[in-house]
Amino acid sequence: MGVVAAVFLVKAIVLAFWVTPMWDVPDESGHYGIVADLAEGKGLPVPGRSVLPADVLADWSKGKAPGPYLNWVAQHPPLYHLLAAPILSGARLVTADPRWLYRAPRLLSAVSGAAALLLFFAAFLEATADPLLSFVAAAGVGLVPMYSHLSSGTNHDILLALASGIAALGFARLARSGSFSDAMTMAAGLALAGGVKLSAVVPAAALTLLAAFRVKARGARRAAQAAAVGLTSVSLALAWTLRHWLLFGDTRVHPVSKEPFRLASLLDYLRSEPVLDHTFKNFFGLIGWMGTGRGEVRWFQVSGVFLAPYVLLAVLCAAGAAAWFWKRGGSRPAARAVCGAIAASVFLFCYLAFFAGAGASALLKGIVYSLVAAVPFAALPGAFGGGTAQEKVLAGSQFVFLVFCAAYLVNSFEAYEIYGQMRATNGRYFFAVLPFVVLAFPIAAARNFSAEKPRDALLLLILAGLFVNETAFFLLRVIPFYRGGS
Repeated sequence: MGVVAAVFLVKAIVLAFWVTPMWDVPDESGHYGIVADLAEGKGLPVPGRSVLPADVLADWSKGKAPGPYLNWVAQHPPLYHLLAAPILSGARLVTADPRWLYRAPRLLSAVSGAAALLLFFAAFLEATADPLLSFVAAAGVGLVPMYSHLSSGTNHDILLALASGIAALGFARLARSGSFSDAMTMAAGLALAGGVKLSAVVPAAALTLLAAFRVKARGARRAAQAAAVGLTSVSLALAWTLRHWLLFGDTRVHPVSKEPFRLASLLDYLRSEPVLDHTFKNFFGLIGWMGTGRGEVRWFQVSGVFLAPYVLLAVLCAAGAAAWFWKRGGSRPAARAVCGAIAASVFLFCYLAFFAGAGASALLKGIVYSLVAAVPFAALPGAFGGGTAQEKVLAGSQFVFLVFCAAYLVNSFEAYEIYGQMRATNGRYFFAVLPFVVLAFPIAAARNFSAEKPRDALLLLILAGLFVNETAFFLLRVIPFYRGGS
């Protein structure tokens, strides 16, 4: 795994410094602007007041945008930028060439991407005690085009995934030990994640609830430990929100729809807009932004033959996870039966409501999305009940995924109500729970089979296929896209 992480680091650095054009990673100009301000001693960003540095604005917009230009990512907590600022300061001691200075903070993303793979491997191994499966699952993450792409840019989502890896490792250890110290390791990872992006508050809430069922303490001591885990988990996010309140007298750090929430309206939104399809594609590959667009947005999604392996793998993983949780869905038969019935109902509802009239090309995706929506309900008894440590981790990961999905869809719907068009369907948002997604689906599916030579050979074959697919995608689609826009 160390060798794979080292190879990934080399790949990410090559992409960062010689392949990915400047500003062609989502929101890179905004993130770089904050890093530059911190490196120059200008202090923490202030939403609605911080502006892009003049040189960044001119280079990013190709001179088309007049200044000053508000930095739209200033609402995010600044942990990523605080860590990247010394890298930029060090680079300024070596060179004054903007080409290298603009790229210097990308090194943090590249290192974070490689380190996160090691953490994922440790978390998966702790959860399953299956070295080869853990290796294939962690290495496979490094072969997702979007993961590689974000690791080559100044963007905070990869550091967020790393922090999520710490949380996953702590959660896996907690399931085995019931130890408060392991719960606090999980909480520390969540706290770091909250210092990177406020979306980490969602998995923090889910994991704090799960931790309350897993720590060995009883009574008032258990409640106190759960409270300590919860407060630690949201500490940095809470501190950032408190700062916002002190500055503006308001805890809302992003626009909020004034419309009351209605479930029927949300369902209509999901029917009328390709929310699920865009999220799925964007999770695996959304390439480009402003770097090759001559000052205009220009990007594309992974599709066609390059998307097909992920669709097929998603079908197998979702169906395999459903089978595994049906067999290992907790120690209480009544709860398993009830939750199984709920899961079946959710699957039928989703498929009939959103995909029944779709063409043959959408059939497979409809099955995938409906299964993904249903499986977490089948896993609920295992998430909160008894069973082996492995069952607790995998079922708990499904619960984390369920809670995050609900928050994601509500946030996307709220953006739709605010702007009048589909927004906030970036699959990279799920990097906040990336190791939990892998535990919930691919690893759960693979646990249907014993660790023998046929299974191991198949896993290695899948990993080789992911390597070929990502390599071909970059060589045949991504690099020509960059060259065509420059």
